[in-house]
Amino acid sequence: MFLHFAFVLLCFHLISAALPRPKLYGNAIPDRDVDPKYSSTRKKIILYHNFFRARVNPPASNMLQVSWHDGATEDAERWAQACQVLSHDNITGRWVDDYGSCGQNIFIANVRVPWFFAIKVWFLEHQNFTYNGSNNIPTVVGHYTQMVWYNSHKIGCSYHYCGPNVTATPYHSYICNYCPIGNYPDRFSRPYDTGEPCSKCPGQCKYNKTLH
Repeated sequence: MFLHFAFVLLCFHLISAALPRPKLYGNAIPDRDVDPKYSSTRKKIILYHNFFRARVNPPASNMLQVSWHDGATEDAERWAQACQVLSHDNITGRWVDDYGSCGQNIFIANVRVPWFFAIKVWFLEHQNFTYNGSNNIPTVVGHYTQMVWYNSHKIGCSYHYCGPNVTATPYHSYICNYCPIGNYPDRFSRPYDTGEPCSKCPGQCKYNKTLH
């Protein structure tokens, strides 16, 4: 059984102590800045993931650089449009032919926020994570571990507004699927191998020699 969990954000004050309110939110953010159908948005989502994956502590010796996957994107888009709030898609719905079932992170907010904000919220779970520790709680740190899982190097993300015509409490949904799936229970507390950054793939290092 694999572990994948959602993070609820209905009000900014819930995490204000950990992350300031973004400078831009709501209608100040144009559609093209949140919709991954635009290449500029896809590039930013990839950049943000690689930015945080390169900053894990302790450092990773085998962290792969992420890139976009169209099949994972289609699955994430279909599920975002289904407006199931924080319920995850099933394994079949997260399946892509070249990697099998993919992991999934979900973020929701009552106002539109930048992708960087959503992704950083997932990453900030590291504050409650101890590498190779015995007390890591999947419901508390599961977004972080999936996001930095060493070989989950293909991502597909989607944004969708679930309005009052489909839900009593409208919300903005941000979903990313990660392939191949991470969060394996037998190494949940070791989402990557530690060591000199990129040392397990000499000569193939990228992103300031931290990813390969």
